[in-house]
Amino acid sequence: MNTTQLPSVELIQGPPADAPAQPKGRRLKVFFGVLLLSAAVGLAIVYGRSPVYRAVASVLTVKPKAVDMRSEAADIEHVAIQGRMLLGEELLGRLSQRLSEEGDQDFSGIDALRNALSAVPVPETNLLELRAEGGEPEQLQRVVNRWAESYEEFRAEEIEAATGRTTAEIEDQQAQLQIKIDDARLELQQFREAHDIVSLEREENRSLAKLKGLNNSLNKARETLIEAQARKAAVDEAIARGETVIPSEQKSDISRLKLDVSRMRARMTDLRQQYTQRYIDRDPVLKSLPAVLTEMESELAQALQIARVTVTDEAQQEVAAAQVSVTALEQQLVEHQRAVQAFTERFKEFKALEEGLARLDVLYAENEERLAQIQVRNLKKFPPIQVVEWARVPSRPIYPDYERDLMIALGAALMLALFATWLVEYLGEKSRPAHAGPYLGVRVYPGDQGQTLTAAQPDNRLGHAQGPAANPAASPTPPANLPILPRELAGTEVASLLAVSDPLTASYATLLLCGISPYELPLLHSSCFDQAADLVSIPGASRRDIRPGPSVWPRLAQVMATMDDAQMALPVSDLNARLVKAAQDAQLADPGSINALALWHTYVIYLIRQGIDASALAGRVGAVPSDVYAVLMHYAPAGGSRPLSSIDFIYPALTAG
Repeated sequence: MNTTQLPSVELIQGPPADAPAQPKGRRLKVFFGVLLLSAAVGLAIVYGRSPVYRAVASVLTVKPKAVDMRSEAADIEHVAIQGRMLLGEELLGRLSQRLSEEGDQDFSGIDALRNALSAVPVPETNLLELRAEGGEPEQLQRVVNRWAESYEEFRAEEIEAATGRTTAEIEDQQAQLQIKIDDARLELQQFREAHDIVSLEREENRSLAKLKGLNNSLNKARETLIEAQARKAAVDEAIARGETVIPSEQKSDISRLKLDVSRMRARMTDLRQQYTQRYIDRDPVLKSLPAVLTEMESELAQALQIARVTVTDEAQQEVAAAQVSVTALEQQLVEHQRAVQAFTERFKEFKALEEGLARLDVLYAENEERLAQIQVRNLKKFPPIQVVEWARVPSRPIYPDYERDLMIALGAALMLALFATWLVEYLGEKSRPAHAGPYLGVRVYPGDQGQTLTAAQPDNRLGHAQGPAANPAASPTPPANLPILPRELAGTEVASLLAVSDPLTASYATLLLCGISPYELPLLHSSCFDQAADLVSIPGASRRDIRPGPSVWPRLAQVMATMDDAQMALPVSDLNARLVKAAQDAQLADPGSINALALWHTYVIYLIRQGIDASALAGRVGAVPSDVYAVLMHYAPAGGSRPLSSIDFIYPALTAG
């Protein structure tokens, strides 16, 4: 196979040339002029507003709990009522009068207080926040604290008046409840005597006790009937199966008969074994033994028949007796249930009377407890509210937020300056000449002269070069820092490189020349290699299976021997260093450009030169970026893609030697 070095390619791109410089003087003047003007206007607006302060006091609207008791759940309705009371005419009138007496005329009217004050409930609690808003911090603190003090006095007076009313109402209720309780007890006693109710428990009264006894007796009789029926069914089934059923009192007699018959049969068997039948027939004693055996068997069969009849009759009699008992108990139960139903109705009435009396007793006891609690509590000394936190002089205004508004004003000024600068540039923009766009092309190097990829060589751009033979000097040299494709090695260079490399490096180079990219080498492990099936499985994003060929497997022996189940024995960086050293030993040109990616790229171009299509290429070497593939297609033969059977997947250097 021809191993002549073919042209190498370098992908190049560059920015458009001759980009005219934009004037900046006018832009800066417009930008900073608008920025300063709008910033000054924004600062005037922000700091031209008067601050509004807020003084806050927290009030608990219920009596605080002791340390050894759990707090009750928040009473939303009570908190709402207290909030309305705090802003009511009576309380605000007291507060206005008090402030007027202290010389504070700004809040002397109820309307002025209602506009400045607010009572805000704290969610899920019995707390209320008393708030006052205005421009004087000291005045706000004084107003809120006077408001809380007035609320305490108002609640104390209200509680004292309500305590007297509640006590009188409860005492009147107690007198009426006592009369009702006495009447209910008398009625309950008369009803009990009239209907023979001796106990509060239903089961302890005679009618119900008798009913319970009948039910227990009936249940036992039914159980006896079920057992008798089951025993009769068992006897009938045993007789139907031909089994022997014997009464208990006849078991000994029948057992004796069975034993006698068994002994006689055994004796007859022994005689027939010792003597002939003719001898037995001549002996008068022995001759009569068969008749005796027959008579004994007949007697046994008759005894078994009698036993069977006896057992059947006994079972039938037990069933009949149990049935009679069940029927009699059911009749008695039906007759007694009528009386029990009447007693049950009376007992329900009795229980209702008793429950009514119990409810009256509970109400009486609850009222007694309420009276005791009202008398024990000292509501004057321990009022039902508490000022949790008194108002303090506010140090920061709640409105406006100068810092936030300052940032907003400066940001708006910056955005306005940028917009004004853009608008001036847009409206004053003149038509400009069109400039060339960025170029994209490839640089081609002849392979038969041993040239290497360097940035100093001229290039042939796509769209301008006419082919590999175009004059390199006809195109300008692109910038040296543009990205380039890896170097393509000639067949002789690859053979020399493999010859001087150590066995492990040459083995990894073989993997690259089989289509495994350097990025896939770390993914390989020992289970990826199946020499018997001529198969190497490459994991990762471009998962695929390749067939190196029987002639290539000996070159992979060193890799397979050093690779475990976790990772490759030789990292890619070390492999590149070894390849550079081998290139230096083989005295190849530009050894620094020879690495693992260059070997894999050499194999890719080798397949493309043969006319392999895109899908077959991806199945062998993995996914190739579309832009790189478009450049590599310049190596494809003129006739387009060729059949897969005509593609030689084994690189020539791997079969040489």
